[in-house]
Amino acid sequence: MKTDSTVANGSTFLVTDEDGVPTRGHDGFYHRDTRRLDSYRLGATGRTLEPLELVDVRPAERLVHLATPLERGARSLQLSRRQFVTDGLYESVRVTNLTRDPRSETLELAVGTRFDDLFEVRGFEGNELCERDIDVELHENGATFAYDADDADDVDDIDFAARVSVVVSRDAAVSVDTADGRVDATLSIPLDLDAGETREISLAVTTDGPAAEPDAAADAARDAVREREREWNEATTLDDVPEGWESVLEESRENLLELRLDTDYGPMLAAGVPWFATAFGRDSLIAAYQSLGLSTELAKGTCRYLAAHQVAEVDAFRDAEPGKILHEVRYGELAARGEVPHSPYYGTVDATALFVVLVHETWKRTGDDAFAEELRPHVERALDWLDEYGDRDDDGFLEYPTDGGDGSLTHQAWKDSGDGIMHPDGEHPEGPLAVAEVQGYAYDAKRRAADLARRAGDEERAAELAREAADLEEAFDEAFWLPEEECYAVALDGEKEQVASVTTNAGHCLWSGIVPEARADALVDRLVADDMFTGWGIRTLAASHDVYNPQSYHLGSVWPHDNSLVVLGMARYGRVDAARKVAEGLVDAAEERGNDRLPELFAGFEREQTEVPVSYGEACEPQAWAAAAPLAFLQAVAGSVAEVPDEPDSRDAPTPSS
Repeated sequence: MKTDSTVANGSTFLVTDEDGVPTRGHDGFYHRDTRRLDSYRLGATGRTLEPLELVDVRPAERLVHLATPLERGARSLQLSRRQFVTDGLYESVRVTNLTRDPRSETLELAVGTRFDDLFEVRGFEGNELCERDIDVELHENGATFAYDADDADDVDDIDFAARVSVVVSRDAAVSVDTADGRVDATLSIPLDLDAGETREISLAVTTDGPAAEPDAAADAARDAVREREREWNEATTLDDVPEGWESVLEESRENLLELRLDTDYGPMLAAGVPWFATAFGRDSLIAAYQSLGLSTELAKGTCRYLAAHQVAEVDAFRDAEPGKILHEVRYGELAARGEVPHSPYYGTVDATALFVVLVHETWKRTGDDAFAEELRPHVERALDWLDEYGDRDDDGFLEYPTDGGDGSLTHQAWKDSGDGIMHPDGEHPEGPLAVAEVQGYAYDAKRRAADLARRAGDEERAAELAREAADLEEAFDEAFWLPEEECYAVALDGEKEQVASVTTNAGHCLWSGIVPEARADALVDRLVADDMFTGWGIRTLAASHDVYNPQSYHLGSVWPHDNSLVVLGMARYGRVDAARKVAEGLVDAAEERGNDRLPELFAGFEREQTEVPVSYGEACEPQAWAAAAPLAFLQAVAGSVAEVPDEPDSRDAPTPSS
């Protein structure tokens, strides 16, 4: 199976196989959650072109080399395609006659679309859309395809329309075929080549009308991509890099630029390509936190964007409640029609607390009092949600239902697959569920909010929040601790019974600081025990459990971002030995994969059995919180882990009981 290769710029990207060729069902050119082209192939009439090399030149720029097959040890024609992604896709194509004879060639650019919503590409089956009425406008050098949902349905006022234009820098004969709700076109471009001659052609794929001058548009895209990289490199720094980590950290910096969204509220990170190239709550918040040593502007933009989308009223379809921070926002047709709730969707139990954490940490790193003052009303609204809606039964813990309606996630913490939280024997717990790490996030949010209140001169509010944090800390330890495992249960079920699985969720509790000092060493040791640590990283769930599967999404795989929060937690409690062990395992994993990059996740097999990390197969790459994980490792091993100032009334830990 060929793996994905993407060239991306925020929410706009081209996905192909690893040779740069669109060969799979999900390949194509995407913009704002709609696949604008599902077919995009450049060839030569009557000739097979073989992929030779794909070079990732820089974020949003790659070079793909193709040529005719070897005949008597030589090739006759070569194409070099330099591709740039901004808000469109642009190419500078060099066509070279490798022979000693003049020749005539006809290049063919085959394109097609049905304007698939990204959810449709991923297999969404709830919609009734079968055919789309796509308009076609021909140009002397290309074509424009357009679709308006209002024109295709009896329902009025569907706020969705999409278009895509494909033009080349030479006159081209265009043939079009429309059938079954899609359109396909072929642009034929004749070329006369002298012996050894190279000719250049530009292609422009745009979403706001055809490019008037494709050559100039391609040049402008090239300049924009390179200037964006220059500005990013000037604005970001990597300090105290351990020997041998340089290439992995540089890859992280490049990947984050690929995923940067430039919003009206400042820059933030899309969660990942190809499936999550949009703003997320949990993912964007954690990735911004991990990246604070590289850039504080990402964190500020993330906080401001999420504050602007903080919900004000109850909307059951979107799992929205006042003060809550969004989970995911989408701009495709299914969201516009209300067939999925992502406009935006608020089905997350942890993003609201993590928002408070990031606001405070950003203020602490920057000393920007104006930022703290600007965001404090949103922090207070978030705290109100924690108490009024997050704690569904007034027991002091945050819970989420597992029986949500159509479009709602079964699990709303970070392990959000359908079987993300399980008993050791494979039984699914009955909800509502209170998941371990979420209690830590809430504890941390209240301690940090107390610090913000104290900064604002509200000592009464600060003391109230500190007391609430201390109460939660004590209740959590009593309810979640598993003495026989020396670990915290992954969750409490709807009957307040422990879901006694040993998981990395407990490691997040180290990061949040909710773990009493007397428990910390035992918990760290449990997390790096043989059934948890693979040599590459820590498994999401212990291999000693019956439900363990090293090739499952959340029941035994290794997630770099997950490990990074555990590593930060280990360092917070002074266990830099364990933090370094795990961090170095994952840096090694990135290097052994051959691209210095950590994927969303990989399989949880033992290092000594595999020699290289085994692919999960459907992982996003690059993915923001995986790309940012090495930056978090750097914080931990370089000793720059920042903590909230201890307050006596919020940090007097209860004496652990067995």
